[in-house]
Amino acid sequence: MNKIILVSVVVAGLSSSAFAVGAKPSSSTLTSAVEVLKLPSENRRMVIQGQGDKYYQNFISVAFNEEQPMNMRWRALMAAAEARGEKSTPDLLKASNHKYWYMRNAALVALSEVNPSQGEKLAQKLLKDKALVVRSAAVGVLEKSASSDVRDLLWEELNQGYNFKNAQSLWIRHQIVEVLAKKPLDRETKIFAGLLSDKDDRLHIPAIRGLEKLTGVKLGEGKVTKSALVGMWKDYVKKEKIEL
Repeated sequence: MNKIILVSVVVAGLSSSAFAVGAKPSSSTLTSAVEVLKLPSENRRMVIQGQGDKYYQNFISVAFNEEQPMNMRWRALMAAAEARGEKSTPDLLKASNHKYWYMRNAALVALSEVNPSQGEKLAQKLLKDKALVVRSAAVGVLEKSASSDVRDLLWEELNQGYNFKNAQSLWIRHQIVEVLAKKPLDRETKIFAGLLSDKDDRLHIPAIRGLEKLTGVKLGEGKVTKSALVGMWKDYVKKEKIEL
């Protein structure tokens, strides 16, 4: 069936009064909202872009409906953000405090798209979230920021206890160093140098990338093992008397 015809059929089956903003959703209107959410992504986007504001309250109701499965609630929150853009901020902030990690995660992803400044503030807060996947999403959002304060915050988070499990470094630490190594600051040279001795060897290569950008030096041209390259950089740091 033609995509446009499919969308038209779905929209035709939805009562416009049922999706009036502020109206209390009935079980039938929620079923219709779920039908929209079940459409293929391209078709769903066409419906939302055409008449999204009409569906907003029902999308929000689906998102906060604990009887709905996780994937449907996530999709509903995203659809609500797409339907109302920046005006969805209050509901997204409400979702960011939800007991379920996937609601907090979805709220962060959506808010960073429709209200980047508020998204960055929320990401700073969620860097300390109890769920690792949410903290990781926060790092991803903050990657877009060049703020010195954000960089300081990421450095601070690198060695927080909740980013280790049974004394083992979690993968988010590698993610943080990867982000920080993209546009390193001169004052961070000794920090990157110190990471060459971190017990988590996943941090070594991004640390070296940061040092390469800061010093303009490339060591180990050709085929060199990672351990050998790390050793070369440790020797360089010692030779150049970079304080750790």
